Amino acid sequence: MKTPTQEIAYFYNEIKVFSELVQFSERVWPEELAKYQISLADENEKYGDRYDFRTDLSSKLSSEFPQTQRRAYLVMLLALLEDFLNQLCLSVQESQRLSKSLFDIKGKGIERAKKYLTENSRITLPFQSREWQSIKNSQSVRNIIVHSAGHLDLDKHKKTISIVSAAQNLESEPFARVHLVIKESYILELTSDIEVFCENLLTQFGINA
Repeated sequence: MKTPTQEIAYFYNEIKVFSELVQFSERVWPEELAKYQISLADENEKYGDRYDFRTDLSSKLSSEFPQTQRRAYLVMLLALLEDFLNQLCLSVQESQRLSKSLFDIKGKGIERAKKYLTENSRITLPFQSREWQSIKNSQSVRNIIVHSAGHLDLDKHKKTISIVSAAQNLESEPFARVHLVIKESYILELTSDIEVFCENLLTQFGINA
């Protein structure tokens, strides 16, 4: 099993690669939309076959498809983070030869991992940071996607609505239901916050080693 610092360093690199994936994919949608608009205007139908000569894809390419992808990225990113923190806890247990396991701690998800690490490795500062709060807020956003398909209920989701209202890269749009809107910069800013969180973990593990 990797040492705690190795676990952090490996995940740090994984998040950087994930950020690159997001950056590349965000470039695709404007390029695809531009090609589609050419297909609508080009008498030679340069890209007509590409879109089956459809004329109803503008809103999908500019909004609907990117939103679906960003939602999927957020769910996957937080799944990677939770798995990393669980592995870090197991690494701490082995490296310190602790009898108590992560699975002996009440709770679930990243909060359970936080509790284990703060109790067994004296790691506290990263969990008191702005970046950790950003991660916690993103969990609330993720829950709306997973449990409500991205729809906000004004009565049931007051905490998340407050998070969305305070964020510059999140919005809510009222239609028949209130839709969560994730802007292009949101996932990239979250990956940046997770990178800083990892850097803080590395620093403190180095101090406590």
